[in-house]
Amino acid sequence: MTLVFADPGPGTLGRVDYAHQLITLHPDLLQTERRSTLTHELIHLERGPAAPGCEAREELCVDREAALRLVELADLVTAAQWTDDVHELAFELWVDPDTVRVRLRHLTGREHAVLARVRASRDGESSDDGGDAVEVETWA
Repeated sequence: MTLVFADPGPGTLGRVDYAHQLITLHPDLLQTERRSTLTHELIHLERGPAAPGCEAREELCVDREAALRLVELADLVTAAQWTDDVHELAFELWVDPDTVRVRLRHLTGREHAVLARVRASRDGESSDDGGDAVEVETWA
């Protein structure tokens, strides 16, 4: 696989050329954006091209996998002990805000419960959440 820094095209941060095993990243990306985008494009390479008509679904799957790989629950819990702000979480987790949003949208029930307890404890509230999911939309 070869990585180059060049313009991948209008409105695009990264692109994969499957035939040449080439990833192109926009040269102006910040470090967190490079990390997030490179992981995303590497997953595309692992999975191969999407079937015709399935490109949008493939993007969602790749976004989710990248967020899972880049944001471990333990790190998210540590950051959530002091902030709910997506930009602060992204800074702390060394990813871009979109990656944090995707990770939060795809929490398991157990992960929701863990974060609900952390947030309640941080905010001085009761941590008896009954295992219900925390409303992460407030973080998006």
